[in-house]
Amino acid sequence: MIKKSIVVFVLLTFALSSISWFLLNGAIKNIMLMWTPGIAALVTAFIFFRSVRDFGWGPGKVKYLAIAFLFPFLTNIITYGILWLLGLGTYTGDWHTTIIFYTVTPLFSIFLGLGEEIGWRGFLVPQLAKLTTFTWVALISGIIWALWHFPMTIMGLYVAETPLWWSLPIFFMGVITFSFVLAWLTMKSGSLWPAVILHGIDNYVTQKVFAPLAGGDMISYYVGESGIITLLVMLVFAIIFWMLRDRLPDLRVSKTDKPAG
Repeated sequence: MIKKSIVVFVLLTFALSSISWFLLNGAIKNIMLMWTPGIAALVTAFIFFRSVRDFGWGPGKVKYLAIAFLFPFLTNIITYGILWLLGLGTYTGDWHTTIIFYTVTPLFSIFLGLGEEIGWRGFLVPQLAKLTTFTWVALISGIIWALWHFPMTIMGLYVAETPLWWSLPIFFMGVITFSFVLAWLTMKSGSLWPAVILHGIDNYVTQKVFAPLAGGDMISYYVGESGIITLLVMLVFAIIFWMLRDRLPDLRVSKTDKPAG
């Protein structure tokens, strides 16, 4: 039943996402698309388990929420620090000064991240964790997550600053490395909220705060979601979290066990 539920979730996510990919436009396109995994997960959970208890609705320990909040700042400081130290980009000093930017904008980013994370880390990761080890949980969920972004990227609506021959492989590997961090926090905390906060704040910090601070003709090749420096920094952190996998609980169930709803 667990394997079937995963297959149905993935198929339903891609099917519902096609509505946003091909039929919607403007802001509603992005909002609907980012909430599609969550909607698909809730529907799948009710179909197979008649429950959404396994989604990790509780907040978990504060320290994992704090790690999730601070992690995007750490990775971006390192990434852009390397960029500027190597002279690969200029510092623009283009800081935002509005209160809304530092209050409403990150909250909205977290709201969008919640839509995705209910699906990826609320449903997919816990279900995979019942079947296999952390390494495979992170890899499989990361590959599915990355492939889900491909239609938007191919259509030039996402990560469009670099050609596809560059952006697709860099972005693909970047999402998988990020998946190791998100899966670890989810399995360790037993909550989806660290992933929600990390996903939302990372989008906000990376795209809204740091991106305007750097300039240069080749900047998109170095930093951001198609940036090689960003990928290498995330790879280091993915390895660190992978090395900490022994600290995670073993959530696998035997064939004779009835999985919790």
